[in-house]
Amino acid sequence: MITGGSSSGVAIAVQGLCQEAGIIFMAGLTHSNDTTGKDKKANGFRHFFNGYMSAAALAPVLADRYGTDRKAYHLTADYTWGWTQQASMAAATEAKGWETVANVLTPLTTTDFSSYVAPVINSGADVLVLNHYGGNMINSLTSAVQFGLKDKMVNNKNFEIVVPLYSRLMARGAGDNVKGIFGSTNWHWSLQDEGSKAFVQSFGQEYGFPPSQAAHTVYCQTLLYADACERAGTHNPCGVGEALEGFKFSGLGNGDVEYRAEDHQCFKDVLVVKGKENPTSEFDLLEVVEVTPRAQVEYEPENEFFAGGSLGSCNAGG
Repeated sequence: MITGGSSSGVAIAVQGLCQEAGIIFMAGLTHSNDTTGKDKKANGFRHFFNGYMSAAALAPVLADRYGTDRKAYHLTADYTWGWTQQASMAAATEAKGWETVANVLTPLTTTDFSSYVAPVINSGADVLVLNHYGGNMINSLTSAVQFGLKDKMVNNKNFEIVVPLYSRLMARGAGDNVKGIFGSTNWHWSLQDEGSKAFVQSFGQEYGFPPSQAAHTVYCQTLLYADACERAGTHNPCGVGEALEGFKFSGLGNGDVEYRAEDHQCFKDVLVVKGKENPTSEFDLLEVVEVTPRAQVEYEPENEFFAGGSLGSCNAGG
């Protein structure tokens, strides 16, 4: 079994290689719709949520906090994750009454976003959606704040910035700039269910700080793989895959969970978070403002954002 990864482009490529080699791929941080959409594979499984789920969780909160009459300008990382995240966010916010005034693609190699942020000022937009992750998000958000967007009034409204996908490392890198900015996350160490508390305690004893969503995701993937091997009584990839398909479980921090057989996507509750105004430490940067129930972020396998592709048949390898 292979797990890990922090880029959807890489995850999709590794998933394809695992399919060819007859190895189970328990995806790590991959948020593109395509991982369990057009690029899904029988040998691949994803515990992490996706762009559609982020948008489904965020849009109602954004409409409630900022109103339904909003004009959004999107800056989007130019690869599979950015494309599917932006399309999901645009559709979900437009369904709430927002207007998408622009979507500008930015190369992954971009470090200076000033030339991309400057046009936002005169665009008529009153919301900037940063479909960026990792270093891209840190740099683009920093640039937006330096241009004074957080302090502007546009269309008689406070200008707002949204970061659809958060991680603690991103929040730490962006510093004070994340304060008050909404986004989503797969899991957070502050959750008070018994599974989360047990994991946070064990991880903290071992490493001296609370786990990130990345640590949680890959731990869960490894645990689920081991459990599937036990239940199947084999390490044969097809036997393990059969044990994972349609598997329902709880206790890992996101309520009642299911690995859907049709696309190997894990369905669970999604967290809407925002940058904390008064953090108590470098690990206490995000606060959970809403736990969005699984039913609100679920979709049919033939949903337009996941169309195309086929799981195909499991490959048991050599």
